Amino acid sequence: MSCNIVLWNLIWLVLFALFKENVVISSMSFIVIIILLLLACASYGIFKTISHPAFITSFLWFCILLIYQTVDHGLYDLSDKFYGVLLLWNIGFYFSSLAICYVRFPIFVNWNYDKYNSGMKVLLPIFIISLIIAIYGLYIKGNYYNSDNIFRGIRESSVLAMEGEDDFQYPIYVTSAMAVVGQSVAVLISLLYVGKKKNLFVVIYACLVLLFFVMRSNKYAMAQLLLAFLAISSYNNTISKKKFFIYLVCFLGLMLTVHLLRAGDGYEFDFVKFISVYFLAPLPAFDSVLNTHIDYISDFHGEYTLRFIIPFLQTLGFSVEGNPDPFNLHNWTYTPLPVNVYTIMFSYYVDWGYWGIIIFSILLGTFWGGIWKGVKKGYKVALIIYSCFFYMLIFQFFADFFFQYFWVTFQTIIFTLFLFFCNHAYKK
Repeated sequence: MSCNIVLWNLIWLVLFALFKENVVISSMSFIVIIILLLLACASYGIFKTISHPAFITSFLWFCILLIYQTVDHGLYDLSDKFYGVLLLWNIGFYFSSLAICYVRFPIFVNWNYDKYNSGMKVLLPIFIISLIIAIYGLYIKGNYYNSDNIFRGIRESSVLAMEGEDDFQYPIYVTSAMAVVGQSVAVLISLLYVGKKKNLFVVIYACLVLLFFVMRSNKYAMAQLLLAFLAISSYNNTISKKKFFIYLVCFLGLMLTVHLLRAGDGYEFDFVKFISVYFLAPLPAFDSVLNTHIDYISDFHGEYTLRFIIPFLQTLGFSVEGNPDPFNLHNWTYTPLPVNVYTIMFSYYVDWGYWGIIIFSILLGTFWGGIWKGVKKGYKVALIIYSCFFYMLIFQFFADFFFQYFWVTFQTIIFTLFLFFCNHAYKK
C-alpha cells in the first residue's frame, strides 16, 4: 500500500464520520480521533510501513473510536475520562515504540540465523502426534458435557473451569499432548516461512492445527493464527487490498463459525450485536470501571497485572494475599450488552491508577518497538515472536493477553529461541 492510499483512506474515514447524518461527536472524542489520525500518519511517514507497532496502535484505536461514533450499536456513550486515559495509553506506547528503534545497544549474540535448528525433524512428528491426541481429548471432553453438540460441550467445560466446577479429568497422555501443542503456532510459522521445504507432513500439520483451534472453540486462538499470517504478509510487503480483504473475511468467517458452533439450540444470530459485543463493548465496560473505581484493590498493587507471580511468591513464603477476582470478571458488566472484558488498560489501571497506564504503555511500547526493530534487521527469531504475538497487539481494544497469559507468553519466547539457537549452540 502506498502512502497516498493510506492517507486518502484515513481522510475519507474522517470525512465520513463528520458528515454522516444523525452523528453527534463530542469535542473530546473529536480531538482524540484527530490526534490518533495524526499519530498514525506521522508513524507511516517516518517508517513507510503499516507494520510498525506505533502505526498499528494509533490506527487501530482511531478506527475503533470512529466506528463507535458512527455505527448504531446501542452502547453507552463514552466519558471524557475514557478518552483522556486512552490518549495517555497511546502517547506512552507510541513514543516509546518509536524511541527504541533509534537506540543503539550492544549485541552479545548473533541473532541473524536464517533457519531453525535441525531438531525440527524430531519436533514435527511429535507435534503431529500430540495434535491428534489433543483433538481426541477435546472430542471426549465435549462429548462428556454435551453429546449432541461437542463444540457447545467444550464451551460449557470452559465456563465450569472458570467457576472451579469442572469435574472432567484428562488422561495424563492427553494433558501432556495439550502442553506440547501450546506452541503449535510458532512451529507452523517457522515451517511455512522459515523452512525451505513444504512437504506433505507440513500440510498435514497445518490442517491439524486449524482443526484443533476450531475444536477448542477459541476465537482468540483462531485470531492468533490468521493475524500471524497477516503480520508475515505485511513484513514481506505482499499485503494488498485484495489480500487484506481475504484475511478480513476469513477472520470474521472463522470467528462467526466458532461462535455459531458453540451456540445453544434456538440461538438467533444478530450480526450487529455480534460485532458490538466483541469489538466495541469493552470500551464502555472499561469506562464504567474508570467512573466507579475505588482506589486500589489491595495492599499488593498488581494482583491483576501480576497475578501470574502471586502463587510463586506465596510458595517462597511471602505474605501476599490476592483476591482472585475482586471485580467479578466472570460475571457481566452491562453496557447495556453483557460483557466481561475491559480493554488492555483495565488491569494496569485498577492496580496502579493512571501511573499504571503510563508505565505499562511505555514498557509494552518498548517491547513491541524492540521486536519490530529485530524484524527489520532480518532476525527470523524476532519475526516469529512478532507474528505469534501480533494478535495481542491487535486485540488491545479487547483485553490484555500479554500479562494475563504471561507464562504462555514467556514459554513462546523461550521455545522460539530454542527453535533457532539450540542447533547453533551445539555446533559451537
